Amino acid sequence: MSLRDILGTSKEGHLSWFDDAFWLESASKNNKNPAELAAFSATLSAAADCKRIFLKSDAKNVALPSFPSWEIFKSRVVFYPGAGTDGQPLKLFCSSNSAHCFIYVDYSAKKNDIVKLLGENLAGLHQGYKTLFAFEGGVKDLFAAGWEDLRETYSDIDLFSPPELKWGIWAVLERGPECDSSVGPKRILFCYLCCDAVSAFASLWPKEKRRTVPYAVVVEDSGFGTNWAVFGSEKSQLYKIAARNHALPDWLLVGVGRNAQPWPGYNRFSDESEPGGQANAARALFARPPRDKK
Repeated sequence: MSLRDILGTSKEGHLSWFDDAFWLESASKNNKNPAELAAFSATLSAAADCKRIFLKSDAKNVALPSFPSWEIFKSRVVFYPGAGTDGQPLKLFCSSNSAHCFIYVDYSAKKNDIVKLLGENLAGLHQGYKTLFAFEGGVKDLFAAGWEDLRETYSDIDLFSPPELKWGIWAVLERGPECDSSVGPKRILFCYLCCDAVSAFASLWPKEKRRTVPYAVVVEDSGFGTNWAVFGSEKSQLYKIAARNHALPDWLLVGVGRNAQPWPGYNRFSDESEPGGQANAARALFARPPRDKK
């Protein structure tokens, strides 16, 4: 079975909060034709407490939405540490309709690059979607449970540098009318955080306030030396945090072609692999037992 077919055996149902949330109404208030949304240019607007990047709106007094953290963490979330601008996980989990929410994290990312991607409807990552809107938020906006100080909570975790959120952007995208479910769900949430991935994971799935677990985590150790620690193997600080916080995902998408190692307790689910990442090397799915191998 292909990776897409494996994930497609357990599709995530339609998420009604994408339809009912008031920000969808405000985003299209003055634009009844959804096709017009594609022509909007990305602009910046200053608010009282932070900057928000959003698709053009002339209504200065329209209430702006808050980050829907409660709904997101009740949904299936794909977490990608050291993501860069790699679209393979987005394509894989969208086309299998197995997840709706994607959180990319990379402390070396450039904000202008991500704004440009959203302005181009993420076409550089995955074709077929149109950005309805995108916002920039701070720590209080994006981390409902607060930002974890790992130096205090986990005394044996060695940190490369004091972690901080440089910036974070979240967006809602809608599948184009010319596309069907083979491209992905009707709407998806895409979030990009410029910060340390281990700290972000601990803050999104904290030890004492855990709501759910991530659906999948991408484990890619490129070997280029841009990350302060590996994401794979039992030595991974990310694995240690996930295990301690009881937030181990259902799936790992592991860059086996770059010699990344799965986390303890995860077994390769299929002999099939798929290219991805900077080197376009093989990636395979690893699952937490018990699952029947196909």
